[in-house]
Amino acid sequence: MTIMERIMKFPAAGQTITKGFPGDMIKYTIDRQFLDESLWKLTVEQFRTKPDGKDGGWRGEFWGKLMRAACLTYKATGSAKLYAEITESIKDMLTTQEKNGRFSTYDLKYEFNGWDMWSRKYAMLGFLYYIDICKNKALVKKITKALKKHADYVMKKVGKGRGKVEIYDTTTSYGGMNSCSILESFVKLFKLTGEKKYLDFSEYIISTGFSKDQDIISLCKTKEKRPFEFKYTKAYEMMSCFEGLLEYYTVTGNEDELKTVINFVDMVLESDYTVIGCCGCTHELFDNSTVKQTEPSEGVMQETCVTVTLMKLCAKLLAITGDSKYADVIERSGYNSLFGSVNSENQTMKRTLGIVWRGKDPVPVPHEAFPFDSYSPLCLGQRAKKVGGFRVMGNGRSYGCCAAIGGAGTAIFGLVSIMEGKNGYYINLYNDEIYSDRAAGIKISVKANLYKKGEAKITVKTADETRLFLRIPKWAKDFEISINGEEIGFGSENGYAVIRANDGDKITVSMPMRTTRNILNGKAEYERGPIVLARDERFGEDISLPIAVPEKAGGAIAKLVKNTAFYTNETVKIKTANGEITLCDYSSAGKNYDSENCNISVWNDIRPRG
Repeated sequence: MTIMERIMKFPAAGQTITKGFPGDMIKYTIDRQFLDESLWKLTVEQFRTKPDGKDGGWRGEFWGKLMRAACLTYKATGSAKLYAEITESIKDMLTTQEKNGRFSTYDLKYEFNGWDMWSRKYAMLGFLYYIDICKNKALVKKITKALKKHADYVMKKVGKGRGKVEIYDTTTSYGGMNSCSILESFVKLFKLTGEKKYLDFSEYIISTGFSKDQDIISLCKTKEKRPFEFKYTKAYEMMSCFEGLLEYYTVTGNEDELKTVINFVDMVLESDYTVIGCCGCTHELFDNSTVKQTEPSEGVMQETCVTVTLMKLCAKLLAITGDSKYADVIERSGYNSLFGSVNSENQTMKRTLGIVWRGKDPVPVPHEAFPFDSYSPLCLGQRAKKVGGFRVMGNGRSYGCCAAIGGAGTAIFGLVSIMEGKNGYYINLYNDEIYSDRAAGIKISVKANLYKKGEAKITVKTADETRLFLRIPKWAKDFEISINGEEIGFGSENGYAVIRANDGDKITVSMPMRTTRNILNGKAEYERGPIVLARDERFGEDISLPIAVPEKAGGAIAKLVKNTAFYTNETVKIKTANGEITLCDYSSAGKNYDSENCNISVWNDIRPRG
């Protein structure tokens, strides 16, 4: 078995400490979500009561999504409380396995329909990610045995041959992409066990092209069409399939597979990536949103599940390729779309629609507050309009798909910040972060707050001279490095400045963050470095009115100001021909969604100056 070596590797549990606002977001998920014992019990209970078959639901995804996110968060924090909580849930979940091997929220008479395979995938992923952090060898052995029995049942029923159903026919949604995304789980199981039958099943899934009537793998190999031009354009499910193909590459080392995944992500970033770092302005669908993002929408757009899945996929590509462009994506998506989705003002979400269907009629259902919002507006809109993937689970409780996945994104942001490489250490994100490896005799401390200033101060403690790879952000027009107060020259590699550091060196990275104005389709948007700025009606300005600015991209006359009206990470005054306008970081805008006065706007209409 060949396991491809990565350029970088993710930190082990406890090797990193993330501070600043990103650290607050990680702590939020632990306190408000992962230490909620009742939530773990509720999501496990769905595998006992099996409510999904009757309505073709996806309640079975919640436990695995939460477990994967919690395991990543444990790796990002080393929290003993978190480890204890999720270990109890793992043990509870194991008791739900049926004699035939199934972990399913569908009764036998309904199985292999709707979102059954999708949910089985998440059950597998929950266990597999836990094995990666598990300290108990006996428990690992027990989980592995359960996983094999679960997977063997799937392979007995699904695939080619008499009495089996093709994987794309186990659902009627999106050409079968949701079912085909189980690929990642089977590749990981092969890597865990070394049993070729799981690799054979993985290759069967790949042979389908991830869709019943369109081979999207081939389309990405040739770049014949862009994802929004495919027959099925569901962003989240499609990305999940390519996560599986990338996992398969780590086993085979076939460069064609890696290139296919790179092509897919490149096409997404070219045609369907918005300023806040998400995809899809038509619900959760690829729709050429790079261009369409300036169009007002009465519905929902920019799904949090899509943001997090793109971040996860880019994190894996970053580790495999060492290309800094993937860190650029994680930075933009994290600071804007992801952090903007966190319910950091602890709103009740009383105005957020949780919909169930009675026949063809949508029925709003009261629900609890969730830690993450599902959709992110761009043009004079509001957050928290609707709970994505909403399902009622009993005892007055409910949940949604984005609420379950968000914690994986906050963890990824912390895990990729500083990573060990084959030839040194990579500083991928500039934030307050500490990385330590006692065995290697290395400790790297970064002090930075990009909401305030484009500067990072790095301190290195090392037994031997160490190579550092300092990411040169795509947004940085100037990038300078000084060591112990003296400016130095540097070489670059894959978007990183390469330097050598010795014990006690104090390194300063300077990358001034100028406020820039971007123009698209006759509308204007402002940014400072990776931070997208948004107007918020709480500033008392009429944000529906056009602003008088040049109709071309360029710099803007701007100043950081204090804001006492509500919490923001940064507030900026920008001069226009008809007076100043006030904006704040997108991650803080519109977080008061219990109020009707929570409109925000990233893209602003332009009127002629005069």
